[in-house]
Amino acid sequence: MKQFKSIASVAMLAAGLGLSGQAANAADVSFMSFSYAEEAAKPSVEALLKGFEAQTKLTVEPLGYAWGDMQKNIFLRARSKTLPGVAQLSERWLPSFANVAGLVDLNEVYGKDKLAAMFAPDALAMGQIGSKQYALPLISGSIGLIANKAVLEKAGVAKTPTTVEEFRNALVAVRDKVPNSVPYTMATKNNGSILLDFMIWTWTFGGEIIDEQGKVKIGNGDAGKQALGFMVGLMKDRLAAPEIDRPDARRLVAQSASAFFFDAPQARTHLRSFSGQGPSFDANVLPLATPVAVAGKEPASIQWGHLLVQFSADGKAKADAPASQFITYLTSDAAQATFPLEQSALPVTKSARANPKVTGDAYLTAWAKAAGNPRRNEVGIWPNAAELTQIIGEEAQGALLGQKSVDDAIQSMQKRLETSMANVNKQN
Repeated sequence: MKQFKSIASVAMLAAGLGLSGQAANAADVSFMSFSYAEEAAKPSVEALLKGFEAQTKLTVEPLGYAWGDMQKNIFLRARSKTLPGVAQLSERWLPSFANVAGLVDLNEVYGKDKLAAMFAPDALAMGQIGSKQYALPLISGSIGLIANKAVLEKAGVAKTPTTVEEFRNALVAVRDKVPNSVPYTMATKNNGSILLDFMIWTWTFGGEIIDEQGKVKIGNGDAGKQALGFMVGLMKDRLAAPEIDRPDARRLVAQSASAFFFDAPQARTHLRSFSGQGPSFDANVLPLATPVAVAGKEPASIQWGHLLVQFSADGKAKADAPASQFITYLTSDAAQATFPLEQSALPVTKSARANPKVTGDAYLTAWAKAAGNPRRNEVGIWPNAAELTQIIGEEAQGALLGQKSVDDAIQSMQKRLETSMANVNKQN
């Protein structure tokens, strides 16, 4: 991160950044992270912490929480005034935290022009809300389709599917020829995971959930019904299964008990770990473009990344504060040349993306080609994203489990989303 060298040199003289009401601890920086709680990613996070401590002589207290528990625990810490100095977020969570007291505008810490010169524009944009830079990117990529080539070969699927019809036919082949398999480990629990699969299929069938003006569109036309109906049909025909979340999908694919699932590029790292085969399992991991409903249409994928946010008692920080130094280190050339690749993701700085280790990574190259032009999460950009995600997950799951019809689920989703968006639109 060459553009940060001037502030990084000043940062070596840092004094501690205290948080009002935060419990005292011996560490200079506290870091709340879901990657630290993941078996596959924890060693890489620990290496980052050691590298930072060796370079700065400052200490970091890692606070590991499961991905599904992060948002709840950040809000709880905000209420008790025990927020960490730095926290890791999924990019779609950021709007939910925009009004949390103590969130720092990082433009004011590092300088807007310096950040623009350093970071890839698509990555930097993930941390922006209006004119504020409330987060800096840590890793980037997209949510797309992944296949297990060994499972497809066992099922006799010689051609990877490019249309929805071919995709369904491939699932049937896996069901019939690979015993005890879940052909497509579609997310059927955890509202945050269900949202992603449902959003991709909604786009695939030509629909929208909420447009850029905040108008709810899922109940307009047939696309939403087609998408949910397609998903329900997969459940009925045993091509997908209940009680599946992203971690379950990773384990089943790694055990060659599933052929397809949607995930971020870091899935390769999880598959290496869960398979017990390490990098040798890479031969089975195939990034694919999402099948299209109509030939010639753009395959659907979702913009994805991990972000870093900073908290302080008054919402302000200096570049030489320990928390600021930590973010500086995590986005430095040294860290970006290792951590993103270990997570099978793209670095976020311009210089790191030009690194031959990145440009020569066949998996990341194939991923970028399959992803096409990822679309921004049309639910995650709203300040009530958590409520919207809950509504969509509940209604979709109700249909998937046969508790209500597809039509009833979509109409209920439309009405509940409209109610949730009404207050947001009044404020805009």
